[in-house]
Amino acid sequence: MKQNLIDILLISETHVTNKNHYTIPGYDLCYTCHPDGTAHGGTAIIIKNTLECYERSKYAEPTIQATSITVYGLFYKITIAAVYCPPRHNLKEEHLKASFQTLGPRFLAGGDFNSKHTHWGSRLTTTKGRELAKLLQANNYSFISTGSLTYWPKDTNKTPDLLGFFITNGISKNYAEVESSYDLTSDHSPIIATLSTSVKNRQPPTRFFFFYLKICS
Repeated sequence: MKQNLIDILLISETHVTNKNHYTIPGYDLCYTCHPDGTAHGGTAIIIKNTLECYERSKYAEPTIQATSITVYGLFYKITIAAVYCPPRHNLKEEHLKASFQTLGPRFLAGGDFNSKHTHWGSRLTTTKGRELAKLLQANNYSFISTGSLTYWPKDTNKTPDLLGFFITNGISKNYAEVESSYDLTSDHSPIIATLSTSVKNRQPPTRFFFFYLKICS
């Protein structure tokens, strides 16, 4: 986090419970457990304790877990959310809509949506990917994706693909950049998003770095 100047770290599939979590000096931790209370699924956000923010209500359903905070920026407030959608559930547009409606009018949500669509760079389109694409179109949401692979399965019968990306609302893509990171050894490689207070082609006076990471057992 220090090497990459990460201000806010989004973690998906944490396996954290109320009896087992962690701390990092200089950062605050917000987390959401799986609703059954056992060590699987879940999300977390690690944020620099120098940033002014507050935690929003946790979203904990078997189909979707999300941790969200609202950060006070230079010109406006923005909600940041870490999202995890377990692969075994057949998500519909209404399930996704219920979770995104809790984030307010301006947000950036990142994580493992387990929803593939060629729109954001996956090699194929799945049913859940179509449902998520319908939600984005119906609500005028946007996505920010590297278009590059983020999932590297250990099972040789599975094919690498793109599963991690960001969904935004009320944020122009002219003020956002995203890049891949291959520093770690998880089977999900993280991605880094940068939001600026000026158009990204100019030298930004203020920037927030958001880092999505999936923790695997």
